[in-house]
Amino acid sequence: MVLAPQTLIILLVTLVVVSMTWLHHARALAGRLPSRRPLLALDALRSALGRGAETGRSLHVSPGSGLIGAGSGTRGTTAETFAGLMVASRIAEEAALNGAPILVSSGDVIAHLSLRGAVRQAYQQAGQTQDYDAAKVMLLAHQDAVAYASGVTTLYGRQPIEASVLVGSFGQEFLLIGESGAQRNLPQVAGSTNSAALPLMLLTTPSTLIGEEIFAAEAYLAADPAAQSRLMTQDLLRTVVIALVIGGLVYGLIPPSFGLPSLAGI
Repeated sequence: MVLAPQTLIILLVTLVVVSMTWLHHARALAGRLPSRRPLLALDALRSALGRGAETGRSLHVSPGSGLIGAGSGTRGTTAETFAGLMVASRIAEEAALNGAPILVSSGDVIAHLSLRGAVRQAYQQAGQTQDYDAAKVMLLAHQDAVAYASGVTTLYGRQPIEASVLVGSFGQEFLLIGESGAQRNLPQVAGSTNSAALPLMLLTTPSTLIGEEIFAAEAYLAADPAAQSRLMTQDLLRTVVIALVIGGLVYGLIPPSFGLPSLAGI
């Protein structure tokens, strides 16, 4: 059986990415980590975890109301939702270790099931399985962003919350959540790649993760070698893509002058 050229390219790229991840995992195990710029929004999160352990008030965590799926219209929200799930998992692990209560919500049934598994596993890894409460992982809506935002604002009014971490898939509905939290003087840590949500986040909270920072947040929250290797692989892939884009643009200017063949799409 002869594989199609596109299939071979996909397999080659996958092999390269897996090899890079293994290499970076070995570097992380050896303690050879690169220096990184600080993310001040995560400092606010760590402070909230500490206060929650002292006051007994819950830390609300949400990956948003985005979908998890393979459709062309859900790819962006899937990536953001996965980033939010990873952040929620790391927060749950830290909360289990220091005794801070958490309250987790989502707006999609598949994301909800993923959250339940991630939070339960985080408590198990921390050796605090007895403290895991499935009732604290709530599904507030299903595939309705405005309904989910309304559910979060209701949660703000009914539950004693120390702070709220809103990192993942959000859109214009964030205005309902952010404004409600601001009126209650509730510390909020927000993050998204959505250009419709980011201005609203910046208006309602100074602790905002912008764009690619949400994908790096997991590695900032945990010293786990797997998380560190994922971040280093992402950084290297991003550098390669930027170099290819710049190289393609430069090459696109050369053919008219030197008679070289042009690249497709440039």
